[in-house]
Amino acid sequence: MKQVRRKYSLAKFSLSLYIHTIEKVEIMTTKNLGDILINEGIISPETVKKAIEIQKKSHKKLGQILIEMGSIEPEQLYHVLEKQLGVVLSRTIEEPFSSEAFKLLDIAFCRKHAIAPVITPSGKFKLYTSEPIIPGLLNQISFRTGQKVEIAYATDKAIQTYLAHYENSSYSPTTLPSIDTPIEEITDNTSEEDENTSPAVSLLQHYIEEAIQRKASDIHFEHLIHGVRIRYRIDGVLYNIDTPPEEVYPALISRLKILAELDISEKRLPQDGRITLPYQDRTVDIRVSIIPTVNGENAVLRILDKGKEVLSLEQLGIPDFLISLIKQAAERPYGIILVTGPTGSGKTTTLYGILKHISQSNRKILTIEDPVEYQMEGISQVQAHSEIGLTFAAGLRAFLRHDPDVIMVGEIRDKETAEIAIRAALTGHLVLSTIHTNDAASTLTRFIDMDIPPYLLTATINLVIAQRLVRKICPHCAKTQPLTSLDQQTHPWIGNIRTRKIPVGCEHCHHTGYSGRIPLFEYITLTEKIKKAVLAGMSSFELKEMAQSLGMLTLLEHGRMLVENGFTSIEEVEKVTMWSES
Repeated sequence: MKQVRRKYSLAKFSLSLYIHTIEKVEIMTTKNLGDILINEGIISPETVKKAIEIQKKSHKKLGQILIEMGSIEPEQLYHVLEKQLGVVLSRTIEEPFSSEAFKLLDIAFCRKHAIAPVITPSGKFKLYTSEPIIPGLLNQISFRTGQKVEIAYATDKAIQTYLAHYENSSYSPTTLPSIDTPIEEITDNTSEEDENTSPAVSLLQHYIEEAIQRKASDIHFEHLIHGVRIRYRIDGVLYNIDTPPEEVYPALISRLKILAELDISEKRLPQDGRITLPYQDRTVDIRVSIIPTVNGENAVLRILDKGKEVLSLEQLGIPDFLISLIKQAAERPYGIILVTGPTGSGKTTTLYGILKHISQSNRKILTIEDPVEYQMEGISQVQAHSEIGLTFAAGLRAFLRHDPDVIMVGEIRDKETAEIAIRAALTGHLVLSTIHTNDAASTLTRFIDMDIPPYLLTATINLVIAQRLVRKICPHCAKTQPLTSLDQQTHPWIGNIRTRKIPVGCEHCHHTGYSGRIPLFEYITLTEKIKKAVLAGMSSFELKEMAQSLGMLTLLEHGRMLVENGFTSIEEVEKVTMWSES
């Protein structure tokens, strides 16, 4: 723990020696860049103001933002920067190439920020950039490398050429440490001479790799009254994993902020970021959310494993008759298919299953998602960026000009998105999306609450699916138990089921009794009777009763089927269907 304090203090001390001066210079040059561009007549004050607003959220360089906005050409930017800085931007990086620089700053970080790290013959750390680096990013680089940074200027082309030279070389980045390494060894065996390694770095890598291997969906870092704890969410349930020393916790959070490119000095406001890292033969995306609490900062890491295979409808555990209904709705040339349920109920996975079925036909498919969880062959996928105005609604509007056959929007959150989705369905497009409601029937009334006219719903919605996830009983340790008359009285919804499987616990399921999850489904199709009920203004409760009388499968009925077949437990079904409240 002394090592943690020492290295953390060293980094803070090295920053304090020169960051104050650099921040003054960089803030001044960032401001002057906009002024010069305006004075040159290249862009308007309104454009600069908009770019600065984006810069506050994204922490990108002002010139890069203006180029992405299409407001300025790269050569125009170079001309202004040379005039502003009083330097000539190098067209090539002349220093001898050295892979050692990329041990201080990894290639993914350099690519993202268009910077080229160089170790000079005298051993100094030099960083080539095409324009002044904003203070927040410079702080991160300084903290990450533990080096005093010498800034030099080169064109983007020169920087990209230098980075490509590294990627084509034989140097291989260090992989994550083995999961079999005890945490105590990771904490205690840090080399005193290795200034770029700390217990926090190794410990964080350990947690991330273990979470991926155990198929956790989230990692929770929590600072409580009497210490800290690390928890994984596996199959929807949180498990205590570790209670690291309280002294190392601030360094863990700082390391998270550095990797997610957040402001390490900001401890009063919530921050959100992302980490992308290679794992074995695939890429894993991690969404980072940090909030301040009365005891300290808490962090949650949502793990999105892009290496996972997109499952087909048959592989998702959907009943055969419902698969048939979904395929019929998906093969219609227009209309809307909606999947509803709480966060983490597998809605997006179901939509991808539908897309996998549709993608086998000759139709153009566009999606806008936040985030893009799986990348699919033959489908054009767009990542939403609300900070620059690329919302679901904005993406949908743009899609309608790209002649699509099928559109998927990650979520219908507001009236504007709902109206555009319905307009797309009316003009001959098939639209897939999700929405947050408690059941299938209440989805229809949710749209009416958004001021969508009922006649538009009855004209466009093909199918609504509601779903929940329940844990599957581990097949290696499950035991069969007869159901008694008391069980029948306590759980009357199970009907005449005679036996059930109960979870026991073994090494295969980490002694939880459960392994993996399986979905429960219910659905509603807009038959003529349902359409008339919607137009008549019936409540969601009345709509659900009518749909059940017409043969709709409910979540509880599907849960009964899964209990009868030994896939899950009675307790799991009641937990997600809120049976005891009905």
